[in-house]
Amino acid sequence: MQRIAVKDLAPGMVAAKSIYTADGRMLLAEGATFTKRYINRLQELGIWVAYIQNPLAVSIDVPDILAEETRVKAISTVKEAFEGFRNTKKIDMGQFKQLTEGIVDEIIRNPNAVFHLNDIRMYDDYTFAHSVNVCVLAVLVGAALQYTPRQLMELGVGAVLHDVGKMAIEKQILNKPGHLSESEMDLMRRHPELGFEILRKYSAQLSWLSIHVAFQHQEKFDGSGYPRGLKETDIHEYARITAIADVYDALTSDRPYRPALSPGEAYEFLLAGSGTHFDPDILREFLRHVALYPVGSIVKLNTGDIGIVTHVFSGLQTRPIVRLLVDASNTLYNSDAEIDLSTELTVFVNQVLPELDVATLARRIGNPALTRIEVG
Repeated sequence: MQRIAVKDLAPGMVAAKSIYTADGRMLLAEGATFTKRYINRLQELGIWVAYIQNPLAVSIDVPDILAEETRVKAISTVKEAFEGFRNTKKIDMGQFKQLTEGIVDEIIRNPNAVFHLNDIRMYDDYTFAHSVNVCVLAVLVGAALQYTPRQLMELGVGAVLHDVGKMAIEKQILNKPGHLSESEMDLMRRHPELGFEILRKYSAQLSWLSIHVAFQHQEKFDGSGYPRGLKETDIHEYARITAIADVYDALTSDRPYRPALSPGEAYEFLLAGSGTHFDPDILREFLRHVALYPVGSIVKLNTGDIGIVTHVFSGLQTRPIVRLLVDASNTLYNSDAEIDLSTELTVFVNQVLPELDVATLARRIGNPALTRIEVG
């Protein structure tokens, strides 16, 4: 399986995962062949990423923290509730509790899971998928911090609702493809307060700690955030967790005005904010559960070998297991050759190959008659 930008799809490629809209409708089933019409339709809907079958990774199972059904249902619920709020100014909090409970249950069953970029689906409505992704990331960190099920629910509900204040802002501002004006930015900076005002009306149904996630998730550890300039432990721990999850998901998602950062680039960005933007202790735990080289990534090692990541260890993000494909002299390896970087400490990942290079490599290496291949 290979992650590829929709703009780089070519007719004849085969879908390795089903593609859904934000309201849960299946656009393309796993195993379907991409046609020019399908590709154009995905681009029209604003879907930027797909997964294709790849002869380099035919037997590699890319892990998902959530079942696809759980994720699609969660995003559909968020979309329905948020868009309904624009019309009725009311929210069914029972829906959010139910979807959060499903996410918490799945993560509790696998608390040592590692979040892969492959978990992030690109739907036609960014805001709704973003809310679910932030919830998943926050709950994963909460589980690592030994939170009780009740605490995970409080954190998860707060995380999935962290941007609810944006529903009080006009869509043309939220979805503007270019830079916002100063007045538009001022309005956007009000979304934590707007979210707090919305959620406080539901304090009989929600924990005040969940409500304060929406209010505080834009605060920064050094006090330079907004709306109140809180710092360090004056910011509730739930909000400090959600702030990291919020930024990571935003960085690794394609947007109309910029492409997604790679996991490695996002990792470095977060590290640079340790102690200023982010709580360093929580950030350290967060980064233990985010794959720097997600399963399915094609990487070049310092030895010159090229391989595909087949396993990532929690807490050892830079030391995955790699199935070797091509050596430094461009000779193909046997299909069972692999290296465990957690034990081979003199070998390390030097480069993640761009998606287009991977597609080219896959087409060439897919020929079983080849014993050598020109790479790069």
